[in-house]
Amino acid sequence: MPSRRKPSSAKSALPTTSRSRHDLRSGKERRPTVSKDRAARRWRRDTRPRIIRTVVSATKALRWSTSLIEAVLEELYVDDHFEELLGRAPGNLRPGQYAQAIAVALILRHSWHPNDLACMLKRLKLRVGDA
Repeated sequence: MPSRRKPSSAKSALPTTSRSRHDLRSGKERRPTVSKDRAARRWRRDTRPRIIRTVVSATKALRWSTSLIEAVLEELYVDDHFEELLGRAPGNLRPGQYAQAIAVALILRHSWHPNDLACMLKRLKLRVGDA
């Protein structure tokens, strides 16, 4: 009786899980292979800590700068209200405005739900009548 197994070349072209096949049919990117997952875990376990320690050491001399404040504000996803409220774009802030800029960005980020906003104001130790 002939073997019903598919040739190895056909086997390697097929996704390994039903989710991967679904992703393939939907046009979405396939799930990373097991070897890529292992490589990523190995990098996180072995390489990342060494790199992070080196980079942290390099930050000892770091001071507030336009590039640092822009990076922080970008990570907080500031929107058009930010410039409207502070009168300046993030890249045009004076160093004396950096603390206020970060506080405003945090407030905007957490202003979509009353409880979230109240928690942020409390964390920042800001008292506001309507909040």
